[in-house]
Amino acid sequence: MAHAPVVLVVEDEPSVQTTYCATLTLMGFKTLHADTVDRALEILNSERVDAVSLDVRLPDPKGLERSGLTLLAYLRASQQHAHVPVVIFTGVPLSPEEEGLIQKHNAEVFYKPQRYTTLVECLTRMLGAVGA
Repeated sequence: MAHAPVVLVVEDEPSVQTTYCATLTLMGFKTLHADTVDRALEILNSERVDAVSLDVRLPDPKGLERSGLTLLAYLRASQQHAHVPVVIFTGVPLSPEEEGLIQKHNAEVFYKPQRYTTLVECLTRMLGAVGA
């Protein structure tokens, strides 16, 4: 039996994180979640992750001004995670530079508010494209 795809949801808004993860679970995914860059890195370095959903603006208690886009660049530079499908789910307008970075790293962008099923459909399509 094939494993349920594992999606890491990196989102600092508790209500969005809870509802989004519940939707993914109902649609047959296993979810892991993080609300900071550091927690996301811990999970990425210790768990199997098949896809990632990133909020752009995240708290960074270390004051390093890291964001979801920092995580996107990390994923693409990582041999282990270079081809993991990534969805950017943000509530803030992105600069042309940020949009360029997302496009360069083959991620999909969705703006809040958005139907969670739309994100799930995108993740399903992206996972199918990589054979997960």
